[in-house]
Amino acid sequence: MTYISPSSSISPIARLPPELLISIFTHCSDEPSDQPTPAILGRVCRYWNDVSLLSPRIWQHIYLYERNGTFMAHEQARWWIAKSDPLPFDVRIETETADMILPLLSPVLAHMQRLERCVISGRHKEEFDFTKYPFDRARSCLVDELNVVIKGVAALDTLGLNTDSEASEDRPETDMFRVYSPSDGPPELSLHFAVYALPLQLEMKPIPVKALYITEFSMDVTVDIPRLLRFLQCTPFLECLHYTGWPQEGDPIQPGQLSIARLPHLRVLLIRSTVSVRAILSHIDVPALEELYLEHTNVDFELRTEPYVAQQDTADEGESEDEAHDFSQSPCSDHATGVGLRTLLKRSRPPLQVLHMDYADMRTKDFRWCFDHLRHLREFKIVGSDMSDRVVAMLAPCPRPTYGTADGLLHVRLPCLQNLEVWHCQRVTGDAIVKALRERVELTDWLAEKGWGETLESVAVLGCSEVLFQHGQALSETLGDRLRIS
Repeated sequence: MTYISPSSSISPIARLPPELLISIFTHCSDEPSDQPTPAILGRVCRYWNDVSLLSPRIWQHIYLYERNGTFMAHEQARWWIAKSDPLPFDVRIETETADMILPLLSPVLAHMQRLERCVISGRHKEEFDFTKYPFDRARSCLVDELNVVIKGVAALDTLGLNTDSEASEDRPETDMFRVYSPSDGPPELSLHFAVYALPLQLEMKPIPVKALYITEFSMDVTVDIPRLLRFLQCTPFLECLHYTGWPQEGDPIQPGQLSIARLPHLRVLLIRSTVSVRAILSHIDVPALEELYLEHTNVDFELRTEPYVAQQDTADEGESEDEAHDFSQSPCSDHATGVGLRTLLKRSRPPLQVLHMDYADMRTKDFRWCFDHLRHLREFKIVGSDMSDRVVAMLAPCPRPTYGTADGLLHVRLPCLQNLEVWHCQRVTGDAIVKALRERVELTDWLAEKGWGETLESVAVLGCSEVLFQHGQALSETLGDRLRIS
């Protein structure tokens, strides 16, 4: 036994072996606390600090509290995750506000390959054990899909602030963590949040999810496109985005409020039931976009925010009136959609291959501009459009422009188009469709045989009142079994 002089200046606690000290520190850190226990223990003396910094076991339990603020929570998560490496870790989030769960969880999502358990406590209670599922741990983020439902006033029920509503305890609580197990691969994890409003950008860390679904729950939700665009800046790895709103306007958008959201990996974009199409399309940069779906964006009222959105960008020829003066039941939304799509194509120059417009219309001049610039488009579907025969005629061959003049040779707009669907378009005539498609297919079939391009492989004309039986017969002579008509 080593003799220690009573006059020694070294305290007994400082003479504890590191192994024992680590066990003590780990036991202390296991208990939930809103204080950074491992960091506090490391401040006692240099010896304790050295032991705590060199032992990953002490940092395996991360406790994030709303009352400490998101900045401290983010720093704590970053530090604990780094110091616990390479060991697995657990996370516990304590919050009385459901809107704060995603901000508090955001710094953890990029390190989920080591996450074993997540506990949510407060008004929403949930515990999820990651070790029960054979997730692909080679991925840093295990979340395949993020779903955010914006509930507006309805979300106050879950916060206990809406005294006029039924008690939230009487309603079934949904799980935030949901697992789907496909038959041909590892299980897939999705996160589901119901919030009053989208998280603020300053309260978020970048989240590496690839699929994001944002849904406005009801007309009680206040439309906030500037906040949406700032939130999208927190998802730089996004590949699929679905946004579903309501056909109502929010507060007027003042110049300078809209910022560009750069989504370099986005391939699929769906925008449904919103009057904010222009504000969104004009302020995202999506150079990899391949599929665009615009659904139910036509409205028959004047848009109050349109002049404010127009002030965000330099005006171009798209702002002027449509020289064709074709009839439209939704002139304001047609203008907004057309200019928004023009701006997106100009900024990003994406290799767009699929464009579906389901009760989402444009002016004649916008169709012409887009058809001239969508050189990679393979599939075009339009439903419920007021487009005229002028738009249909654009699908026929036309003189090829060379340095501003026609050189006498023919070319077709949308040169890669293979699938065309026209549904419930009541202002186009059967004569115009027959003429345009017959001329196009005769040319593109010949070119395709020579190996010089693509031709139509599938054509559907459905529910168009001016397309009659004889028009179907005429088209069948050219298209054969490639045609579907009713």
